[in-house]
Amino acid sequence: MSTEEFTGANFETLGPSYGRHVGKVGYGIDDPRIIIELGVAGILAVAVGIFISSYTATSNPRAAATALLVGPGVGFLILVVVTALYWSSRLGKVREMTKIINAIPWGGGEIVLDLGCGRGLAMVLAAKRLESGYALGVDTWSKASIWGNDPHSILANALREKVDSKVEAVKGNSVQLPLADGSVDTILAGVSIHRLARRKHREALFAEIARVLKQGGRIGILDAGNGHEYSSLLDKVGLRDIEMHRLRFSSFPPFHVVLARKPYGD
Repeated sequence: MSTEEFTGANFETLGPSYGRHVGKVGYGIDDPRIIIELGVAGILAVAVGIFISSYTATSNPRAAATALLVGPGVGFLILVVVTALYWSSRLGKVREMTKIINAIPWGGGEIVLDLGCGRGLAMVLAAKRLESGYALGVDTWSKASIWGNDPHSILANALREKVDSKVEAVKGNSVQLPLADGSVDTILAGVSIHRLARRKHREALFAEIARVLKQGGRIGILDAGNGHEYSSLLDKVGLRDIEMHRLRFSSFPPFHVVLARKPYGD
């Protein structure tokens, strides 16, 4: 598989070492630092409440009862949030990205771009629908974005799904995509747009999406909120048939799904 035929800028492929080094299977936990910090805060709240209650049980029973109620209560609520975040990242995003893949019509020969691909969730799921096509993932693999964020995990996941010959990883900036105009049939972004560009730079990101997408090409976005903003930006760069869905009960915070199509020219 080669990207030379459709790339239009300097970029860095991961080379032969990428193909030989197999990482860990799995798609990682998004924003792990937040989950860890909240988990620690929840445990501390429980511990502090119990400690104050024990320390003041004899001298101030009322304060002890309040501490025993408030500390563990707050800690429990925080740990519920941590559990929801972990579940959404570990299972929810896989399920919802699978639904996006199912909603896109496939011919089997598409070139697919996974924006901010991380450990390869969207590109691997898409590659399972391809015959002569292939899936390209672009990312910088920040360790803060996903737990164990490593491009070699893309190969591990692709090998597990038997699509390793249909995927390739590229290190690059999503605001300046290393791709030629109109070179991609389908663009996918799984819980990544919010970290790929700050709000003031998102218009440039969506302009890049419109630039590299072929006429008639489709985009599917899954993210933790911001669906209305993404829909507006897609409309601004000329995409049509825009659909936005808010998934209220399948994730925390609620995922937004945005689907759109680039129209054919006159």
